[in-house]
Amino acid sequence: MSVSILSLPPELVERILLFCHPCDVAKFTETCKVAYSLVYKAEDQYLWRELFLAWPFDDLRKAPQPLLARKPVTEHDWRTALQRRVEAGDLILRKDVFSGPQLLRALEALVSVVETALPLSDSPDSDESANLQWLETLLHHIAFDPAALVPTERQLYARLMTYHALSYEPDVRSPILRKRLNERRRQSRCFVYDLRKYREETLWGPYRRNEKGELVADWEHVQHVVTLVALKLCELPGMALRLYCKPRSGPAATQAFSAPFAHDRESHDWAGVAGTWRRFVCFMDYRDLYKFNYPMNAPRRPEFFDDDYQEAIRPVELHLKVLDPAPAGPATVAGVVNPAYPPLFFKGFSRGAHGSDAVVEGEVRLLSDGSVRWSFVTKYDGLTQWSAEAVQIGNVCSAAGIAGIWTGAFHEEGDPAGPFWMWKVPAALPVGFNV
Repeated sequence: MSVSILSLPPELVERILLFCHPCDVAKFTETCKVAYSLVYKAEDQYLWRELFLAWPFDDLRKAPQPLLARKPVTEHDWRTALQRRVEAGDLILRKDVFSGPQLLRALEALVSVVETALPLSDSPDSDESANLQWLETLLHHIAFDPAALVPTERQLYARLMTYHALSYEPDVRSPILRKRLNERRRQSRCFVYDLRKYREETLWGPYRRNEKGELVADWEHVQHVVTLVALKLCELPGMALRLYCKPRSGPAATQAFSAPFAHDRESHDWAGVAGTWRRFVCFMDYRDLYKFNYPMNAPRRPEFFDDDYQEAIRPVELHLKVLDPAPAGPATVAGVVNPAYPPLFFKGFSRGAHGSDAVVEGEVRLLSDGSVRWSFVTKYDGLTQWSAEAVQIGNVCSAAGIAGIWTGAFHEEGDPAGPFWMWKVPAALPVGFNV
């Protein structure tokens, strides 16, 4: 006499299903109404929560607090979260051609993997993020033509490719991969060094305006900035990168509170501004920049940047302090996206290899899309010379730091512009060592 699995107590059936792939659980529900009800009509989400955690993914209950003001989550939708992530992963690994709502849903699911990644705790044996380990594997397989995407899809895809650019490492031996990276670098140079990108509407930074006219991060711009600087850093010796404390490779660098001393910051310094930072600035020879933007023939040709083209890169060390917060009031909260994360104002100094110290003054504030905007100026002998606009990469206080654009402080016609990447470091370089 055969015995059906459904003759077992429901709790035991659920325990058995936890050993199955979510797709197999879905197939189980197609066998009969009882199986369907057991999985999809249970009074709680125990089964889906345990399947989610067994994948493994990070516990949604331990995710970082969203920077945008939202209603407290009383119950997570474990089923939807798992289904969308598994669907996205399967589609990408199978290299299926998909578009429309399915593509948007997949991209949103992958971005949520970063947003809900387990924060790094202050414990010496803090766990790695299962979310970010899973995503890193997928990012090596994801490939879409940005020109074929609608704006919302293009921004999500660019955000993912920004995280992928964090994994670029020196010593690329594969000719095919080297050729692919050279083409990616050429595209990023054409984008970043196009001076038309820098205008008052976007505050001369890696931003765009949404449908409401609000300033938000332009992840396509940020992606090209990180790609350009990351590939330039690949040309430096590995020993130098270790000395400069380059962030760990891959999406793991986006983990919340993974920056040095993130758990030792002042209570009001929610962005982890105070401390020592390493900034790498890239720039073209001004004559080349001018030729690329204003040639006699068709402007801004990709062929301008052949595989042997070299822009300059300079390391700069910054020491920043956060100013005491102003008392809360109508004037201070006006225009603030979330009062729990008010604007931070900072000052300090920067030190380069071939120049004197410069004064740095700036602010950090939350944008309406939840991105973190950094804005600062550099002064020499009391005169403001350069300005910088940047966006936080990953979650708050991440080891990946910020990436953005430097320009002339007064944004005059013909001013140069270029990319930079900046991350927090444990300490200043040794005395006597040239930055």
